[in-house]
Amino acid sequence: MPCRTQVLCSVLQTGGTQRQSNGASRDQIIGGRESKPHSRPYMAFLEIETEEDTKDCGGFLINPSFILTAAHCKGRYITALLGVHNRSKPENSMQRIEVQEIIPHEKYNQTTNTHDIMLLKLKRKAKLTDKVKTISLPKKGQDIPPNTVCFVAGWGKTKNKGKDSKVLREVNVTVLDINKCTAAKKYNLMNSVICTRGAGIKGTCDGDSGGPLVCPVSKRNQAAVGIVSFRYADEQRRCKDPERVNIYTKVTAYQKWIDKNLRAESLV
Repeated sequence: MPCRTQVLCSVLQTGGTQRQSNGASRDQIIGGRESKPHSRPYMAFLEIETEEDTKDCGGFLINPSFILTAAHCKGRYITALLGVHNRSKPENSMQRIEVQEIIPHEKYNQTTNTHDIMLLKLKRKAKLTDKVKTISLPKKGQDIPPNTVCFVAGWGKTKNKGKDSKVLREVNVTVLDINKCTAAKKYNLMNSVICTRGAGIKGTCDGDSGGPLVCPVSKRNQAAVGIVSFRYADEQRRCKDPERVNIYTKVTAYQKWIDKNLRAESLV
């Protein structure tokens, strides 16, 4: 589909390996802060080997055997790093585990960004410690209302054309009314995504794909309610566009798919 304007006309696949013309871009933490080391113990750094190249993504541990991430993070071989804050330095807390099985949603469509969700079964169970923990998923009906302040973390780029961060970073974002989210309407994703915007240029950008959008689901509890999927922004300003919107796969829309696959794998 040809672009009609110079804005909102590029897709940058995570890791910078592919480009398409459909108005969205894969996602990095812009304008955020370094996370307190090991304060997000569910975070996974994914090293991915594809047919053409290598790339990185984020993900999050939902039980000792499974990581949840985005389907566009799939590859031939994936290795998960758990218990990591600074990925460039050896840490005693780090667990490096190969992925045994890659389970993308069977209806994932790279062009339309639909069903951008994937489960990764680890070759061996992660050892749960104070620095490696699971995160809860939302229960049915725990949808997040507009104007809720959430956060997202990752090792993605911190500048528009910079390198990926060595340390885990995070940023606060605010949930938008889905009926006012142009990107969701454009790609017919109204029932399956969450849209957010940061203050000014703050938000996600290249390299954070697959990480969790963490929001309060009760007075005491938080849950991973979304999965970083893509951003909708001006092609030239990209991550510096103050009007850009970040799009997340909505976890509650895929609860049945997640449960079905977890049950099926437990029988293997």
